[in-house]
Amino acid sequence: MSSYIPKLARITSGRDAGKKRATIPHEQSDETILIHTLTRLAPRIRQRLAIKRQFSDDALLASLLAIARHSSHEARWHAAETSTLGQYLASSEPDMHRTLVRLLSLLPKP
Repeated sequence: MSSYIPKLARITSGRDAGKKRATIPHEQSDETILIHTLTRLAPRIRQRLAIKRQFSDDALLASLLAIARHSSHEARWHAAETSTLGQYLASSEPDMHRTLVRLLSLLPKP
């Protein structure tokens, strides 16, 4: 037996098709979502890349954000090389190429 759902019936019948839809009052920008995502990922990145506590959480987040803002892989690579995090990793890791590959693989896709 099917059940009657009044609002669904109105939507499918088209009676309310011309009305504006309500927008979500607290829409978040892409940048805000990226910051929240990177904040959640920062401890994992710190652990995987063996970043010591000498490199602060704020500096880590700022570097990750500067890298993840770019939409192409090449731009992300150059941003990672020139970032504070990249310079720190270059001084502490013997293989910079492998370290940058690992860093970029941990970031969300553009």
